[in-house]
Amino acid sequence: MEQMARNLFANHLIPSLLIFLLVQFHPSTQLSNYTDYSALIAFKSHIRSDPNRILSSDWSSSKSFCNWVGVSCTPSNDSIRRVTSLQLRGMGLQGTLAPQIANLSFLAVLDLSDNHFNGTMPSELSLLHHLKVFNVSRNNLQGPIPPSISHCKELRELILSDNTFIGTIPQELGILRNLQILRLNDNNLTGSVPPSLGNITKLEFFYLHENKLEGSIPQEIGSLYNLLLLSFRGNDFSGPMPASIFNISTLQVVYLSINHLSGHLPMENATGLNVPNLEQLYLDSNQLQGHIPVSVASASKLEYLYLSENGFQGNIPQELGSLLHLKWLQLQQNQLTGRIPSSIFNLSSLMFLELRHNSLSGEIPEDIGIWLPDLEEIFLSHNQLTGVLPSSISNASKITNLEISNNSFSGPVPSTLGHLTQLLHLNLQNNRLVNEPGRTELSFLTSLVNCRNLEYLILRSNPLNGNLPETIGNLSNNLRVMDLASCGIKGGIPQGLGNLSSLLYLGLNDNDLNGIIPASIRGLQNLEKVIPYKEQNRRANFI
Repeated sequence: MEQMARNLFANHLIPSLLIFLLVQFHPSTQLSNYTDYSALIAFKSHIRSDPNRILSSDWSSSKSFCNWVGVSCTPSNDSIRRVTSLQLRGMGLQGTLAPQIANLSFLAVLDLSDNHFNGTMPSELSLLHHLKVFNVSRNNLQGPIPPSISHCKELRELILSDNTFIGTIPQELGILRNLQILRLNDNNLTGSVPPSLGNITKLEFFYLHENKLEGSIPQEIGSLYNLLLLSFRGNDFSGPMPASIFNISTLQVVYLSINHLSGHLPMENATGLNVPNLEQLYLDSNQLQGHIPVSVASASKLEYLYLSENGFQGNIPQELGSLLHLKWLQLQQNQLTGRIPSSIFNLSSLMFLELRHNSLSGEIPEDIGIWLPDLEEIFLSHNQLTGVLPSSISNASKITNLEISNNSFSGPVPSTLGHLTQLLHLNLQNNRLVNEPGRTELSFLTSLVNCRNLEYLILRSNPLNGNLPETIGNLSNNLRVMDLASCGIKGGIPQGLGNLSSLLYLGLNDNDLNGIIPASIRGLQNLEKVIPYKEQNRRANFI
C-alpha cells in the first residue's frame, strides 16, 4: 500500500506540480494555460516567412500570450485563461499548419485566411470540439479534406475556399448539423456531391463553384430549407436540375452557370414552385432546352435572370414584364423566336438587356427609352428585327452600350443619339440605316460630339450615303475604333480626322471617297490598323 501511494505521488502529483510551477512563474503564462502557450509557440515555429513581422516582434515572452496580436482568451477574471480565438487574416504569413493547434482545446474561432499557408490540413484539428468558425480560405493548402473535420460538431462556418484541395467531398460533412456556411469553392475537388449534405438543414450559404465536380445534383439538396445561397457554377454537373431546389422558400441566389445541365427547367411543368424570395437566378452556359417557363414570373423579387447560352426555344414570355424588380435580363445565344414582349420595355428598373444571337423579329417600341430610365446596356444584335431605331432611345440617358448590329433596322440614324452622353460603345453595323432625308453631311455624327466617353463607333455596312462632317474631328478623345466601311460615304476626308489621337482602328474602305488624304492623318500615332481605300476609293491618295 505504501509503495502504491509513492507511485501515485510520482505519476500524478509531481507532473501536476511542475505544470503548476510553469504556469505560475513562466513570464508569459502567469495565470494562464501553459498548454495553450506551447501550442501557439509551435504554431509560430511552423511559420517560414512573416513579412510584416507580426509574430516575430509581437509574439514574445515579455507579455501574456492573451495580449498577442490575433489571440483572444477567456475573460481576465478567470484563474486560468484559455485561448478562444486565433485570427491572423491577411498578414502574408507563409508556412504550414502546425498539428499542435489542436491543443487549443477551447478554440472557437480559427481564421488564417488570406495568407500563404501550404501543405495539408492536419487531421488533428478534429480534436477542436469547441470550434465554431474555421476559415483558411485564399491560401495554398493541398491534399484532401480530412473526413475527421466532421468531429468538430459545433462548426457554424467551414470555409476552405481558394486553395488547391483535391479528392472528393467527404460524405461525413453531413454530420455537421450546426453548419450555416460551407465554402469549398475554387479548389480542385472531384467526384460527385454526397447526398448526405442534404442533412445539414441549418445551412444558409453553400458554395461549391469552380471545382471539377461531376455527376447529377442530388435531390437531397432540396431538404436544405434554410438555404439562402446555392453556388455550383463552373463544374461538370450534368443531367436534369432537381425540381426540389425550386421549393426552398428561403432561397435568394442560385448560381448553376457553366455546367452541362440538360433537359427542361423543372419549373416548366411544376405547380409547386415556391421561391418567393429568389432575387438572382443564373443558369447560363448549360444545355437546357424547351420554353422559358411562365412560372419564372412568380418569383416576384427576381432582379437578375441569366438564361443565356442554352437551347431555349419559342417566345419570350410576356409575363416576364411583371418582374418589377428586374435589373438584368440575359437571354442571348438561344433559339428564341417571335417578338420581344412590349412588357419588357416597361420594366423601369431594367439596367441590362441582352437578347443577341437569337431569331427574334418585329419592331421595338417607339417609346423604348421613356420607360427605361435606368437602362445602361442594350444588346439586340444578330436577330431579325426590323423597323426604325426610335429617337426615344435617347431618353435612356444612362446608356453606355448600344448594340443593334446584324438586323434589318431601317430609316435614319437619330441625331438625338448625342443625348446619350455616357455612351461608350455604339454598334449599328449591318443594317439598312440611312442619313436624314435632304442632308448631304452625316449630321448625326456631329451630334455624337457630345458623347465625350465614346470609345467604339461601328457603322459598317449601312447605306448612309453622305459626306463626313468636319466636326468628326471633335469626337471623343477616347475614341479607339471607328469603322465606317461600306457606308456609301462620299467626298473628302476631313482635316479634323487627325485630331482623334487615340484611334487604334480606322475603317473607311468600300466607300466613294475622293481627294487627298490630309497631312493631319499623321497625328494618329496610335493607329494599328487603317483601311482607307480599296478599289472604290481609288481616287483617294496619301500626300
